Amino acid sequence: MKTLILFGLMILSVSAQVVSPRDTMELSLSRAIELAYKNNNDLRISKINSEIADEKVNEAWGSAVYPDISGSVNYRKALKRGVFNIETPFFSGTFPAGTDHTMTASVTVEQTIFSGAAFIAVRIAKSYSEIASKFYFSAKNELKVKVKEAYYSHLLAKEVVELTRQNLALAEDNLKNTQSLYRAGMISEYDLVRAGVQVQNLIPEVQSAEHALGMSLNLIKLLTGLSFEESISINDSLVYSEQTLEEFEGYFERAVKSNPLLMGLELETRMRDDVVTARFAQHFPTISATGSWQTEAQENSDRSFQDWRFNESSYIGINLRIPIFKGFQTSAVVEQAKLDHQIAIETYEKTKKQLGNQLLDLLGTIEKDKQKISAYSATINQAELAYSIAQKRFSSGLSTQLEVLDAMVSLTRSKVNYLTALYDFYISNAKLEQLIAKE
Repeated sequence: MKTLILFGLMILSVSAQVVSPRDTMELSLSRAIELAYKNNNDLRISKINSEIADEKVNEAWGSAVYPDISGSVNYRKALKRGVFNIETPFFSGTFPAGTDHTMTASVTVEQTIFSGAAFIAVRIAKSYSEIASKFYFSAKNELKVKVKEAYYSHLLAKEVVELTRQNLALAEDNLKNTQSLYRAGMISEYDLVRAGVQVQNLIPEVQSAEHALGMSLNLIKLLTGLSFEESISINDSLVYSEQTLEEFEGYFERAVKSNPLLMGLELETRMRDDVVTARFAQHFPTISATGSWQTEAQENSDRSFQDWRFNESSYIGINLRIPIFKGFQTSAVVEQAKLDHQIAIETYEKTKKQLGNQLLDLLGTIEKDKQKISAYSATINQAELAYSIAQKRFSSGLSTQLEVLDAMVSLTRSKVNYLTALYDFYISNAKLEQLIAKE
């Protein structure tokens, strides 16, 4: 029995030391955006700010419309009672004042009946809440672009890693071929050295590309809220997908109607106009109703608490407050609100023009990227053909190693240019979708 127990403990000990492999998460672009919406800290902060703005609406209703009800209970124990003096021609003396114990309980209610800025304040708070909501959606669109940039950067880095590895393999094959030709006495030692230098130069390029690939994965994890220990796999690749562009006017009309940042600025102009009205309403009187109920007991120590005698009192009334003169402060505040409103209008118009300019720039950039993709695609075919011819010429002794290396560099540059054009094309489209608020 002891042997079986020891054997079981050994199995448990070994099992505890075995770490199960972490599952690899397959990540697509849509899944990455979904995770970013759920986990990104900056977007969460923006969402909280939007919720705070919603609560300010309730605060405005509470301060401007609903009654203000307060209650209080006060107890006082006299450590030494005061006295009052009586002096007459016939009598003089002192008499104790007050009692040993005093308890007061009261409830006071105040209700605004008329205030020029009451409901305007609620409308301003609602506008502020809507503005915060638009800025939240603007933050979502901005985050989406960042995720796409990181995602496509990873795809580009993956292609560059594969390309540098292929170049290194080609350089190593070229070195072997060069060594064979050198041993056969068909080429000079200089060609052999150049081939070896090319291999050594490509090794750090591969390492640098692999490091950039790892950093691109870390950026995706940072934006999506995944831990850096999480193992993720992205199986997409940079492949060109034709997209037809609309006319500028159609995009601009959609952007003006749907861009959350521009819509937020438009709401701000309306809110600033309401602020002008609210500030001007400070010239008007305010009317409020008030009421109070109070009960009070004044007793000495010779009476027990349950026998205290409470006396009730209550009243209701109307308060009228009429502003007469505040040293021109109200007029100055109104003028400041008007200037703030004008600034909001100018900011909206400026942003609207900038949005149109960005649209024009993006549409031109996308067209240019499409032309680059077409041109670089044809260049790759020509560069591959040139590299093949250079290898054959070198093997036949009709050219030098320098011609082979130049052809390899041209082929690599063509492929990198093509991949970079693809990356630029997709990022430009992502920014276009952000401006027109495609979702």
